[in-house]
Amino acid sequence: MEAIVVVIIVVLFVFVILFFKSPKTKGAIGELRVKLSLGGDIPNEIYIINDLLLYIDSKSHQIDHIIIRKTGIFVIETKNYSGQIYGRDNQKEWTQVLAYGREKHRFYNPILQNKSHIYALSKIVHRKDCFISIIVFPKADIMTYFDAYVGSISDMKRWLKQDREEILTATEIEQLYTQLIDHKNNPRLTNEQHIDNIYNLRQSIENNICPRCGKKLLIRNGKYGSFYGCSGYPYCKFIKKL
Repeated sequence: MEAIVVVIIVVLFVFVILFFKSPKTKGAIGELRVKLSLGGDIPNEIYIINDLLLYIDSKSHQIDHIIIRKTGIFVIETKNYSGQIYGRDNQKEWTQVLAYGREKHRFYNPILQNKSHIYALSKIVHRKDCFISIIVFPKADIMTYFDAYVGSISDMKRWLKQDREEILTATEIEQLYTQLIDHKNNPRLTNEQHIDNIYNLRQSIENNICPRCGKKLLIRNGKYGSFYGCSGYPYCKFIKKL
């Protein structure tokens, strides 16, 4: 009997370790930390929407956090990576460095990712002049200076407290919140469909099909070498590295 209890405890211990080490769990923990730091709503002044899933122009967008206040709509993308982060504002991929430089991983530029989220939001609220993008790394060390807002949770809090011109009235705040919360409460897309859309997007790129307009990707020669460019250029400027 004691042996069975020991086995059960060991199995549960291993399960808990694997659970908290999974990327999905780590991401959820990072988003929760940011969510808790944002606080709650203040009617007519501040509204916070977490984990909003949108489907715009045949593409899905999962937005971590949105803050609507008189100084604008703050769109926050959380990346729960550890280690050191290197990149540039317009660079397609950034680098995560672990184990004192012995381990490196590349990931899609979250500034560009959040830019697509803001585009989707602008299609819903029908305005483009009120968005501020913030990228938050709760655990990582940011090793590069960025023109955009990229930093820690404490950096995010500081940026949110900065003096800014008030560009939204109390009525506009209520209207914007109503529009966006309607999409959250009545989703046009499930999480499973969102995952399928991401898979289909990657498949299109691998097959040299533009994920934005559906046209073919062609090899082009540029100032810094060859690359795949959309045949719909200049109307579509999607590119892919060779």
